[in-house]
Amino acid sequence: MKGRNSLAVLPLALGLADSALRPTMHTEPTPTVSAATVRAPGARTGGATGPVGIHYINVGQAAAAIVDLQGAAIMIDAGGETTENGEYSDHLIAYLKQFFQDRPQLHNTLDAIIISHPHVDHTKNLGLVVQTFNVNNLIDGGDDTGSGIPQLKKARQFAQDHGIPHMAVSDTGIGKGQSIKSTLGLTGPADVVLLSGSRDCDNQNNNSLAVRIATPEGTILFTGDSEEDGDQTCASGMLAFLQEHFGSNLQADVYHVAHHGSFNGTTDEFMKLVTPKVSVISAGNPATQTPGAFHAFQFGHPREVAVNAIVQNTSGIRDKKSVTILPKVKTLKTIVMTKAVYCTCWDGDVIVSYSANNNTPSVRTSGFQIAH
Repeated sequence: MKGRNSLAVLPLALGLADSALRPTMHTEPTPTVSAATVRAPGARTGGATGPVGIHYINVGQAAAAIVDLQGAAIMIDAGGETTENGEYSDHLIAYLKQFFQDRPQLHNTLDAIIISHPHVDHTKNLGLVVQTFNVNNLIDGGDDTGSGIPQLKKARQFAQDHGIPHMAVSDTGIGKGQSIKSTLGLTGPADVVLLSGSRDCDNQNNNSLAVRIATPEGTILFTGDSEEDGDQTCASGMLAFLQEHFGSNLQADVYHVAHHGSFNGTTDEFMKLVTPKVSVISAGNPATQTPGAFHAFQFGHPREVAVNAIVQNTSGIRDKKSVTILPKVKTLKTIVMTKAVYCTCWDGDVIVSYSANNNTPSVRTSGFQIAH
């Protein structure tokens, strides 16, 4: 059985000091499309409306990101490639240490960690994070099965032992989206809304928590490993579920592509609703094919059919870059990317940032890669 607490969503005053990995960052051209300004009332105590930053950290065939706010920070997933020898784990912790060093006002504190679903490529480094940094809230779907459950259960126990609030989010508990701003004790010009909770699907990807953050500068969407197809217990996949419940309200200026750019994690219909300026994929280096078989190469990430739909519906542009995609598993293909589509597998760490009251995002990349 799953135990879940009642919920609400979090707003954050997004602020970015993007000096992390400063020596190696490469600045991309500013995407050319304008975005609608979204505003929410209020101001976080001790901080005015500040810049917004989203850090997509390269953790291989996995996902980890930080939404950087004015005086607050939220982490979404804390994964790592399961067959790596600690390099990505070390990189994640080093990145976070630099992140907090550049932001002493945060006092090494994550206001929340949101785990989209209990697969190990989204939970592997969760224990390291909660033991190394201060965490104010742990949020997940409350599921008790999945490859990442051992790490998640340990984090839940750590939270209980250290008085950290834990919220287990069921879809029935949040209805058609819920803000957890007040639950987390945050105020300010941004709003963070959980669009979905666990639906008790057999396929944990279809239990992914989707998160939409609206700031005065722009909107940001995370969809975990949402898939198109349903399973034995859920007639529709999470992508179809989100489309049905939110439609055009899924629009986001910055989109974290579902399921590592897999063939079943992107549809043209879904992308036409999101219409992002910038799309970011978290996936492993396609040159990494061993040890083991848990690599982008074996999964076929990012898949050509998905990349095509993402490119067609992403409006921003980037510096021309030759990138590797996969028409099918274990098959590589090189294309030239000119749209504002990024992948940790091509670009290393990706930082998308906004200056205050400016709805045009800029993008910086680190080039950090590990190949075996």
